[in-house]
Amino acid sequence: MSSFSFVFALALAYHSNHAATEVHIKAAAAAYSQARAALAEKHFAVAIESFRKAIEIEPTFEAAYKGLIKAYLDSDQQLEAAAAITRFLEIEPNSPRYRLVLGQILLELKQPERALAQFSFVLKSDPFNPDALLGFANAANQAGLPDRASEAMQRGRAHYPADNRFKSTATMEKPNK
Repeated sequence: MSSFSFVFALALAYHSNHAATEVHIKAAAAAYSQARAALAEKHFAVAIESFRKAIEIEPTFEAAYKGLIKAYLDSDQQLEAAAAITRFLEIEPNSPRYRLVLGQILLELKQPERALAQFSFVLKSDPFNPDALLGFANAANQAGLPDRASEAMQRGRAHYPADNRFKSTATMEKPNK
């Protein structure tokens, strides 16, 4: 093959691939737009299906994952939300907001050890995150680790003296979503 033929073949392949990528992106964007519109109208089943379609087309579409998670949460589908968050965290592991939500869901599902892992992950990067401290304390209590729960509550009280959530170790609440 001459160098001209090789360059021409590469250019043709690039152009073909570029066109296919553009169609791929447009299809994912269309599904995402449809999902957002359905979510705004609280048509959760349609929104969920459309977000899932956008993710199927483009598996790293972060906004589609966030929309899917919101749709599951808004429609009280905690288990499905937890699964979607887990997949999203594979793409974007440094997302404390979603780790906190996942930790809270795991607490509600009576899986304190798994919840502890999520709250601990957040605390590694932000040792004084009040929602992570409170979630960690709740998870530690559920897991039968009262000393660890007490330490988290003490740290919370020391850094957030005006935050009523840390006033009493007897009444631990959910972290903010």
